[in-house]
Amino acid sequence: MLASRADVIGRRRAPTLGMGRSSRLLVALLAVAGAAVAGAAAALLIGALPAGSAVSALAVGLSVLALAPAVHALISRGDLFQPIVPIGLFFFLDFGMRTLLVEAGSDLAEPFIFVNIDDTRGPAVALAILALTLTYAGYYAPWWRRAVGRIPQIPVALPAQAPWMVLGLIYAVGVIARGVLLLDRGATFASLDLQERLTDDFNLLLQIGGFSQFAVLLAGVYLFRPERVRAGVAAAVLAVIAPIEGVFTVAFGAKHVFAFLLVGLAGLYNYRVRRLGGLRFALAVAAAVVVMFGAVTIYRDRVHRGALERPTDAASLATAPVALAGELVKAGPREFLHAALRTLANRHTSGEIVASILANGDAVDLEVTGADLALIPAFAFVPRAIWPDKPAPFSPQVSSAFRGVEGNRTSFGMTHSGDLYLRHGLPGVVIGSLALGLLYRLLYGWLVDRPGATAVGAVLYLAVFWRIIFVNAEIIPVYVQAIRSLVVGLGLLALVTCASKLMGGGRAQRGL
Repeated sequence: MLASRADVIGRRRAPTLGMGRSSRLLVALLAVAGAAVAGAAAALLIGALPAGSAVSALAVGLSVLALAPAVHALISRGDLFQPIVPIGLFFFLDFGMRTLLVEAGSDLAEPFIFVNIDDTRGPAVALAILALTLTYAGYYAPWWRRAVGRIPQIPVALPAQAPWMVLGLIYAVGVIARGVLLLDRGATFASLDLQERLTDDFNLLLQIGGFSQFAVLLAGVYLFRPERVRAGVAAAVLAVIAPIEGVFTVAFGAKHVFAFLLVGLAGLYNYRVRRLGGLRFALAVAAAVVVMFGAVTIYRDRVHRGALERPTDAASLATAPVALAGELVKAGPREFLHAALRTLANRHTSGEIVASILANGDAVDLEVTGADLALIPAFAFVPRAIWPDKPAPFSPQVSSAFRGVEGNRTSFGMTHSGDLYLRHGLPGVVIGSLALGLLYRLLYGWLVDRPGATAVGAVLYLAVFWRIIFVNAEIIPVYVQAIRSLVVGLGLLALVTCASKLMGGGRAQRGL
């Protein structure tokens, strides 16, 4: 009989500090942030902030609030894979760190594309504090946690024996689909305009490409068994997928995919075997992010200079890593680190985006309603060929209106908070943020945070996890992809189970 997740955690979880101390620290952090929230709410209501250090003070308060779940998880050896931890980190990077860098005049923070937002920087951070506080309220609500714990589990189980051939075929299909996108549509997503990204065949290939990530997560179930970790097989699997995923990460310019694939495997290890050492894991993730941002940034820079060429066929795709490695050696550690930090600082600009929305939102004429949010399942499954008028992401429209230009290449991170504010104003931010917190708890509590949670729940949760945490994006595209991932994941789980039964001659197998 396999040990349940609750039994494993009970045996192996060893807190590094007493829960009393960690709880007191969290209370202290939240008390400091609470004072900032009160001041921010007052400032938001009057519509202006005093000059001087008020914006920086709000950014510090937001940072404390955003980092509190991560700090508590590190000290108490809690779960770093609950959604509220990375969501808080996004708020810190977007509204806290970036704002402080701008206020300090750091050369890492380049000037923002929109101007005349100095008077709304403070209210933007205040709005973020309000949104994050209400998200916490929904996520940590005791009555909701109890309600989620009573929801029946998914009656799906993986076969006990690893179906390596089936998993290999699923991974190969995903690699082929991404290869077709890469060679047929151009080397990077940045080279595609909005209309090209909205075509049905592009989205279908992109979704099939996600099969690779599911295959790796399913393989992780068999690599990380509660009774024994198959370290040798895990090393062999990583030796195969790491170069492939690294090539696609750089070529597509999707800096997060490879890092989150590794984080997904780490999450399975966490849920199947034991709690990960928090500080070491956090440092490893930070190193992976720096490496990805540095490598992709230098790659793009060298392409623009003409020192490197984007791959246009299979041969150039195979030789691209060697050419990039040579350029990374020439760049050296100093340029590499500076490029990574500069890109990280200038990618997370939600504070200025929301400031732009507060300053210029009246100039945007959007044909969007709150009903669009209720139609997300329809957006996910009805193709544009059948529904030609299906609404498109409106971030490019907002960017074009703010900049006074036309075109589809002006999109930017709308943020969930900016999206809700444009749709319904301050009430939309209040209600929407609370609803998002409830949704995060539903996914986490239903799929993994319960006694006897299965491997199936962990795979589905981690597959959706890396999509829903991007709170610096417009809401509808994020949840369209999340719903598709959930459905595709269930389909692949059923495929693996059926194929294993057929290959096993129909013999009943104990599930995981």
